[in-house]
Parts: sequence; structure tokens; C-alpha cells
Amino acid sequence: MQHPSRDQLLQTAKSFLESFNDFTPESVVRYSSPTCTYRILPAILKSPPQTNAELVCFIKELKAIAPAFELRLIDGEVPVIDVVTRKVVMHLKSRSETTVGLYENEYIWVLTLSEDGKSVDDLLEFVDSLYTQEWLPKLRKAGAEAVRS
Repeated sequence: MQHPSRDQLLQTAKSFLESFNDFTPESVVRYSSPTCTYRILPAILKSPPQTNAELVCFIKELKAIAPAFELRLIDGEVPVIDVVTRKVVMHLKSRSETTVGLYENEYIWVLTLSEDGKSVDDLLEFVDSLYTQEWLPKLRKAGAEAVRS
């Protein structure tokens, strides 16, 4: 089987990022394969892998306290693309005005794309662990409370 082109992989990765920035439960999985897995590292965060359905539920909660969420490539950074393994690596920053304060974080996303290069099979997300350890419990609690109200 021929590998998808570099351009195809880059386009899918950009579409995935843009769709994520639309920040609706449907949009965050728009370019995900049906079996896509979302993993957050480092392991110290004890974040279990999520399926599409689990990510959708999390976004529904988060959306209640963070109406918008922006992810962007860090200025001057370009995605790293490996055509053979169908991986795209992006260095990103996020920003969101939440009901519990301004959330800004930094990420490395390692996307593994499908054999045809048109969807994401796996997202391995490395986050700033100290910042995430401080914020994730606040975000999850506020989101769960907002959904219940």
C-alpha cells in the first residue's frame, strides 16, 4: 500500500486542529476515526485513554464553563511529518476564558493518521504536567457542576 502524501497528512492534521477549535462535541471528533484513542501524558497525570464518546462527554462538560477554546501552533513552529509512520507532531499553545479563570497551556500533539491519511487514529498529547495538575481538577469539577445545573 502506498503511504498518504506529506500534503495529505498535513491537511488532515490542520483540519483536525481547526475542527477542534470549533469546540463543539461534534467538531472535536469530526476528523477522528471511529476507533480513535486520545491519550494524555505524562503518566503522572493518571489520565486514562479516551474514546471518541468519552472525549465528546468531556467536551460537553468543558463547554459549559469554557465557551471557546483556541489551540494554535506556537509562533515559528512547523509540524513535523513522518510519511512512513503517518505521524504529525505539532507544538501548540491553548487559551480559554473559563468560569474559573484564564486557562493557557502548552502541548505537544503526536497524531497518528489512518492508512489513507484522512482521519486521526490516535492523539498522544503531552501537556505541561504541573499546570495541568493544578487546572484539570478545577475544570472537571466546574464542568460537572455546570452540566448538572
